[in-house]
Amino acid sequence: MTSLWQELLLSVLIGTVAGGVTNAIAVWMLFHPYEKRFGLHGAIPKNKVRLARSIGRTVGEKLLTPKDLLDELSRAGIRETLDAKLAELVSRALDVERGSLRSLLPPAVLAEVEVALTALAPAVAESVERHAATPAFEGQVRAAVRRLRTEVGDRTVGEVLTAARRAELASQAAVLATELIEESRNADERSAAARIGDLLLRMAGTDRTRGFVERTVAEALGRAERRSWGDVLDAIGEDMVVRWILDAAQSPRAHALAADGAASGATALLDKPLGRPGRFLPPDAAARIAAAAAPALWQWLEDQLPRLAEQLDIQAMVERKVLGFSTARIEEVIRGVTDRELRMIVRLGYVLGAMIGLMTFVAGLLLGR
Repeated sequence: MTSLWQELLLSVLIGTVAGGVTNAIAVWMLFHPYEKRFGLHGAIPKNKVRLARSIGRTVGEKLLTPKDLLDELSRAGIRETLDAKLAELVSRALDVERGSLRSLLPPAVLAEVEVALTALAPAVAESVERHAATPAFEGQVRAAVRRLRTEVGDRTVGEVLTAARRAELASQAAVLATELIEESRNADERSAAARIGDLLLRMAGTDRTRGFVERTVAEALGRAERRSWGDVLDAIGEDMVVRWILDAAQSPRAHALAADGAASGATALLDKPLGRPGRFLPPDAAARIAAAAAPALWQWLEDQLPRLAEQLDIQAMVERKVLGFSTARIEEVIRGVTDRELRMIVRLGYVLGAMIGLMTFVAGLLLGR
């Protein structure tokens, strides 16, 4: 009898150990060995590429489709958050006092903007110079002279040109005259009048010539103080006034003034405080703009999401991410999810092994009889 119990215990023990150890080895061989050794290679390390491709395909085609992403965004309250953030952004953009662009832009961006604006000044001057040489500009000048003749023709010169203005105008006329004379020196074909002017300038000197022109213009303006502008313009002639303006607009001085003006305008643009943009709009403008823009923004997001998902290629991203994991990391992830079930498999192996050992003992008894 004792021998029979010993056989029973031995059969159950052998079956238990065989079943548990077998399952434990099977679970271990899911991950080990990481590298192929003696013809053995863990199931997951061996099929790591297939695993990564399968996970990527499942995630990209089943779990993270554009519709799923959009539905999840809607369920998560992202749209309400987006609307609130948009309203806050519009309110801040319109209602917050802002300084100049120079104070708002980062130093690196400001430096690039200044370089661009500096390069813009010569281009503006060249554009102005080209326009001044066109028939269209001459037509504009002629129309402006006629309009001026109509508007101030009945007014006296003294009403418009005060003593200070006459002095300033005489000074500018003197500078312009000397510059025109200097410019005529470089002309290839100069008239006799130009050569005489050149000779007089050399004999009198630039400063004395400028002073003479300034005094002459000032005296002429003083004598014309009581005359009407219509009389002055009629005496000069429309064609002469237009020619003076065209010559002045096409001179190097005008080119320099245009370049300086563009550069000064760019600097003023950078230094001018922006203030509160909403001051030009109704009080509820921010709320109305946000309410109108929110549906359009969400619709744009819906339209762009499929294209964005295609460009992102979620399947390839997941595949690369999984392939980037070490085998130990993959084992850690899988065990973190299935550790309890894997332990259950090992325990079940012990139980089944014991049952098989018992069934083997019983079968042996039955066959022995």
